[in-house]
Amino acid sequence: MSIGRARTPASVDAPGPVPADATQPEPDVLDTTAAGGLIVRGGALRFGAYLGVVGLSVISAALLTRYLGVARFGAYTTVISLVSIVASVTDAGMSGLGTREYAVRKGAERRELMRDLLGLRVTLTMAGVVLALTFALAVGWDAALVAGTLAASLAVVALVVQHTLSIPITTALRVGTLSALDLARQAASVALLVVLILAGAELFALLAVSLVVNVALVPVTARFVRGEISMRPALHLRRWAALLRLTVYFSLAAAASTVYLYIAQILTSLIASDHQSGLFAAAFRIFIVIAAVPGMLVATALPMLARAARDDRARLGYALQRTFEATLILGVAAALGVIAGARVIIAVVAGPKFTQAVGVLQIEGLALVASFVLANWGFGLLALHRHRAMLLANLIALAVSASLTVVFVNAHGASGAAVASVCGESALAIAYLVALVRCDPALRPELAVPAKVLLAAVPAAVVAFVPSLPGVVQPLASLGVFTLLIVALGAVPDELHELLPPGLRRRAS
Repeated sequence: MSIGRARTPASVDAPGPVPADATQPEPDVLDTTAAGGLIVRGGALRFGAYLGVVGLSVISAALLTRYLGVARFGAYTTVISLVSIVASVTDAGMSGLGTREYAVRKGAERRELMRDLLGLRVTLTMAGVVLALTFALAVGWDAALVAGTLAASLAVVALVVQHTLSIPITTALRVGTLSALDLARQAASVALLVVLILAGAELFALLAVSLVVNVALVPVTARFVRGEISMRPALHLRRWAALLRLTVYFSLAAAASTVYLYIAQILTSLIASDHQSGLFAAAFRIFIVIAAVPGMLVATALPMLARAARDDRARLGYALQRTFEATLILGVAAALGVIAGARVIIAVVAGPKFTQAVGVLQIEGLALVASFVLANWGFGLLALHRHRAMLLANLIALAVSASLTVVFVNAHGASGAAVASVCGESALAIAYLVALVRCDPALRPELAVPAKVLLAAVPAAVVAFVPSLPGVVQPLASLGVFTLLIVALGAVPDELHELLPPGLRRRAS
């Protein structure tokens, strides 16, 4: 997945002679061939750290499902889904915009941008707090859920401040620092949950955990970016309007992408019984944790993709092809692991009360293939400023997910909601690919590696459904078959090949 300049003209990397007395400024890492290696290694580091986050998430989910039970866990997840939707709507695309614009601006222009961005994001998010409370009151939630919605919404305000401060860290490809912050957030959340559960806390206190943790991380992040970004938000309405105009289509696209993803949980809670809503919540929570992986990995490359989209289309095409191959392999592996290991995952994460969620999770697992590849194409469209195309794609996915959720939940409960999620995720992946190819036909992905991945996936999927294999062995056997075939068929990209253990690397050579 190297995203250096391996396929660009030599002149790009070989500037002409420079007088001996000329003073050369230190090149920006995003403009050097070192960027590719940093992104590959950084992505691997981020993924490793995320495995730690996932492990901690499993602990928190296991604690919550067993402590709250099916119905109350469904209510907890519904509040989190509502807050996630409101957070995305009020974010107005500013997260991606900030990273992209910080990567292409310099000096005072950068500093003013970040002050404006911080002020605008906090203001919009506070408006989102009001929207979340309005919805909670309108649907008749009890006082505990309304108070929990307020706490979880205010946690988003703190998260927005912390994320904005971390933009210079992201752009400098300081992935280790980002990973440490992510791990710290999850570890602190789990520790607080343990304390609260042992103390017999009510639902409100559990929903307020993220508020305490996110507020604590703001000064920690500020120390890492001291001198690079101001903590003082700016109130410049004209510049805010300019930022909103710059990203209006992307902001709507970002909002639609989150709405379509979480709408299944919201609608299921309104249409189905509390029991069915709780079953879907267990599978959906697991799906969300895994589906976050591709966005996290590809986001590491966004600064470089933005620079390549501006200066070097050949480099962009090479990067998107390599990340497509890598995300496809990881997506198929994730789907196989979830489908084959659903019984074990539900048993560990949710417990015996959620046994009926096994089939729901297996259906959700199918969506992971689309979840992984669409992240690559989505960031490609973002780098190319194709915000309108992203909006249309996400509106299509929203229409598919919402309409099918209403139809299928009425007929099939939690399983119907899972099918609707698969359809919505697949619709978004297809729409992103079509938009990317329409933007530039040269960005059409090559299919040699995907064909090999499909060939390797078939026997691995057969193993995933062998009924006689023990629960723990089945996902390991399925993933083992898939890995061996991927290596044997030469489907591992050269850059990922370097990350393989020496034994597998020799066999693949």
